[in-house]
Amino acid sequence: MRSWTSIFGPARRGWLALPAIVLTAVVVACGGGGGYGGSSYQPPAANMGPATVSVGSITGFGSVHLNGKKFETTSAAITVDGQAATQGDLHVGDVVEVKGHHDSSSGKDIADQIELHSNVQGPVTAVDAVNLQLIVLGQTVIVSTDTSFGDGITPASIAGIAVGDILRVSGMANANGDIQATRIERKPAGTSFRVIGTAAATDATAKTLKINALTVDFTAATLVDFPSTGPKDGDLVEADGSMLGAGGELQATRLELRSGKELKADTDGESEVEGLVTRFASATDFDVAGRPVSTSSSTSFEGGTVADLALNVRVEAEGTVDSAGVLAAAKVRIERAADTRIFAQVDAVDATAGTVTMLGVTVSVTAMTRFEDHSAANLSTFSLADVHTGDWLEVRGSESPAGSNAVVAKRLERRSAQTNVLLAGVVKTATAPALTILSVNVATTPATVFSDSKGAPTTSDLFFTGLVGKVAAAIGSWDGTTLTASQAALGEAEGQDD
Repeated sequence: MRSWTSIFGPARRGWLALPAIVLTAVVVACGGGGGYGGSSYQPPAANMGPATVSVGSITGFGSVHLNGKKFETTSAAITVDGQAATQGDLHVGDVVEVKGHHDSSSGKDIADQIELHSNVQGPVTAVDAVNLQLIVLGQTVIVSTDTSFGDGITPASIAGIAVGDILRVSGMANANGDIQATRIERKPAGTSFRVIGTAAATDATAKTLKINALTVDFTAATLVDFPSTGPKDGDLVEADGSMLGAGGELQATRLELRSGKELKADTDGESEVEGLVTRFASATDFDVAGRPVSTSSSTSFEGGTVADLALNVRVEAEGTVDSAGVLAAAKVRIERAADTRIFAQVDAVDATAGTVTMLGVTVSVTAMTRFEDHSAANLSTFSLADVHTGDWLEVRGSESPAGSNAVVAKRLERRSAQTNVLLAGVVKTATAPALTILSVNVATTPATVFSDSKGAPTTSDLFFTGLVGKVAAAIGSWDGTTLTASQAALGEAEGQDD
């Protein structure tokens, strides 16, 4: 049996709070030079209506699940980093773009194209376990509770990553160019390097440019789809190579212009884009994951109001695409940070109702819940139907509705068995030596080890001071009514890694 630390990594500053989930898609179009291998894509039949596009991270399989939809993939042309692929090459947490159509005769959503393009693939040059950040091929990668890790990373956290590892990162570049990772996988030595980003400091004479902190030398590179003048500042580019120069620069063998190559829905076709607000002119004119979105007085908002829209806020926008290629949003869902985490055995499960009970807390899943199986079964098509009483699950989510003591899961993962449970969330009541998180009674003892939000040791008195309303976590034993904490920590600031 693995230890708690082997799964979640050592306790550090900010190991408890749960930052907002962020994701987007940076993809390569299949035709016209938008990749290496081309595509067998055929447009939907005329009676199927206009093609639609859905952008987001994969939340499950069976078909491909994202943005609350299930896309049948039997006839889909799938590419990963420009190469022909199969559904087996996709993973939960990968950010993809799906172009498809709705089959009115079957009532199913059909994927015609699925594109995945990694944000960066290359060596790790720095690991900041305190701030949960990596530097990969000159790109800042932010790790959060929304980051899924491939099975080759043990423990499944930033603690399982070392300088020199070759990683593939899928996620979202925010307005500053930092990548909010939704999936990280370790790749073998000898894997080629790749990065997508906005060109800056372009020098046509020296044939160099920068993508964030990475210098790209494209002297010997094949240029794809650039005008005769070559790359310029502001271009979205993909650089590929297998060697770094003496100064750490990427010796590119291929440089592709990627601006404007994203898959697009037909005019009047439906589109769903999930990601960060990457440009914000106003609440009626902004970009989500680099795609233009407009709102109007008829747009409905979930999870917040129009006043919550701002740069780098994570949203999902749903609507139709107008003749100018702008998504006219009928609905905008504002994603809030998860503030609850449960790791425990399953007391009861009702797959029909979509609920599971852990530590006496009812957890509900939705069409947006991300499912992963890291148990010995390792099911790729894992869902609530595969969960049984006695299984160990890790859930991240939020109390909803407020004050209900019920949790709506954003992520649900099956794990190997442990001897201790974990509960993190907003403290409801606190009178030393006891507190409640949700409806769970938590008891502390003279043997309980207390720490502050930076992971530093603290006293029981300081821990309980002003505790109500803060995020806290407890690790310990569960007897069916009370969680007796061997460790208790504050967690107001940052998130624990996976």
